[in-house]
Amino acid sequence: MSFYPQPYKYQCGPFALKYGLVMLGLFENEREIGKKAGSSWWYGTDEIGLAKAARSYKCSMKYFRREVPAEAVKALNHNLKKGVPCILSVDNWEHWLTVINEQKGKYIVVDSGLDKVIVIYSAKQLLKRWKFVEDESGEISYDGYALTPKFKVITKANLTLEKARFVMRERNRLLAEKWDTYFNDLINICRPRVPQSKRVVSFAEFLRRHEKLIVTEVANWHGTPTFKELDRILKNLQFVAEVYDLVIYFEDQKKALVDLASILMMYACGKYGMEPIY
Repeated sequence: MSFYPQPYKYQCGPFALKYGLVMLGLFENEREIGKKAGSSWWYGTDEIGLAKAARSYKCSMKYFRREVPAEAVKALNHNLKKGVPCILSVDNWEHWLTVINEQKGKYIVVDSGLDKVIVIYSAKQLLKRWKFVEDESGEISYDGYALTPKFKVITKANLTLEKARFVMRERNRLLAEKWDTYFNDLINICRPRVPQSKRVVSFAEFLRRHEKLIVTEVANWHGTPTFKELDRILKNLQFVAEVYDLVIYFEDQKKALVDLASILMMYACGKYGMEPIY
């Protein structure tokens, strides 16, 4: 799961919904979403099917439509500022994509039809793809759906321009492809930050204090992985933790040390293998 291209053209709808759910901290398989939406290779996925699938995940797809470009951008920004990802029909209603954030007039878009699924558009670039022209009447519209949760969101992703560009880099492809795995491991180590919580430490600060110890012990005990590659895994975990604002509570620090050492050792054994020692 997570950020990778769709294998078949008709799957853009389920992928668009999946990427919207990821921003709300929900990780669902696009195949299951497709089944719930009634997607098919001959018909694709329509807005009714997507709305049905969204409801099964306790979300609603609130429709908005504008005829004027400036008004369309205003409506999109309004939803994004509320922390709500938006699924747009683009390419003259032939494709679905997900807009997850706006900063400084730039839009962070997840488009499963692209090789690098995360892309940054200007308003002009986005409007060009978003514009729909009715064949018979020539009427113009911009149609979108705000993916609104009907449950208490534990933590929302805040993917800024800087962080989006980081994930877009080729050397970080594995981070994008394993996004849900990193998140699922983190949610067992960390907890979402709450306004009144004071006895917490950020993941970055925790690594500053303990990273050398964890990496050194795992590398030396196993003997094969390098310090650099183990450090890369911890830095990926830190990146995802920062996107979702996950922190470590003081009382969980010992457990976090054990958990992270265990994850790195499982990585080392999974990649390089290991003979029984007892």
